[in-house]
Amino acid sequence: MAKVSIVVPIYNVEKYLRECVDSILNQTLRDIEVILVDDGSPDACPQIVDEYARQDSRVVAIHQPNSGYSRAVNHGIEKSHGEYIGIIESDDWIEPDMYEKLYKSAKKYDTDVTKGMFTKYNSTLPAGARDEVFRNPSGIDLSLAPDGAFKITDWPQLLAFHASIWSSIYRASFVKKIKIPETAGASYQDFPFMMDVMTRAKRISVVRKPLVHWRNDPEQGNSTSARGEKLLLMAKNSQTGINIVKKSGLYDELKEALYIHVVWTNMGFFCKIDSMYRRDYYDQLRKLFEPVKQDPDFTYRYFRPQDRLFFSSIADHGYAYASAVVIASKVKTNFLPRLKQLLLH
Repeated sequence: MAKVSIVVPIYNVEKYLRECVDSILNQTLRDIEVILVDDGSPDACPQIVDEYARQDSRVVAIHQPNSGYSRAVNHGIEKSHGEYIGIIESDDWIEPDMYEKLYKSAKKYDTDVTKGMFTKYNSTLPAGARDEVFRNPSGIDLSLAPDGAFKITDWPQLLAFHASIWSSIYRASFVKKIKIPETAGASYQDFPFMMDVMTRAKRISVVRKPLVHWRNDPEQGNSTSARGEKLLLMAKNSQTGINIVKKSGLYDELKEALYIHVVWTNMGFFCKIDSMYRRDYYDQLRKLFEPVKQDPDFTYRYFRPQDRLFFSSIADHGYAYASAVVIASKVKTNFLPRLKQLLLH
């Protein structure tokens, strides 16, 4: 049994794939299994996958008809044999000691989940500004997590952080009972999976070092660059995640952190979705936010002013107001402060 199995879902990334796989194979932790899942990729990825499998006995090549990110990850997890399991997206790359650090922490604290920090990388920015340590848009910093092992109710802020399921390792016997919802074409399918993992985990730890370089190049073809109808599925993913937290029995303890995650993720997608889909998105978000609006005990603990503005524009005002917020967020004009004042009152 390998110490860590690393699942890599692959589709149309021949430009980045070798950098990703090389960074995994060059880990200081040598006892790993690398599962490359070709999701029916139309480019040279299938050949590259087979090449790596021939060259390194630690590599397992899987080819499947195109079924989407979540099915590729679930398939890889099903076929894995490691004590722990990690997931790496095939256009990212990782630090050489990533899995050594995560594995040592997982063993030391006997965790179900051990999570590392990561950087947000954009190759089009000037040198020196391309790689920035990620902090949640609401200011939640993973480096402030508790020492040692903890439960999600000990530090709910982790639930508000970016899902980033690819910056963690999971005890295999634990995570094989959980699946990413197989919503074909959806964006941010990590979100319900994260809610399930974090609410079920009995012991969690954090490694306070950036270990993954999360690529965010413009027009890369992932959820960071999407504009179309697929973004509507984020509202569905959000509802699935909320239902998971409610089912766990931890909703009252986690609702503040849960909903700020829902708000900031959907805010970004709502602001960039094509205008032809925005009204549909607005209607779905209004239903999604209704429980918070009706909750007298909700304190908006982690909300910034702009988060409250967005939430209010959806929950308390009509579509025209919400659209005006989107327009104002994209154009720097003097009327934006006045618009904020109007909506927040």
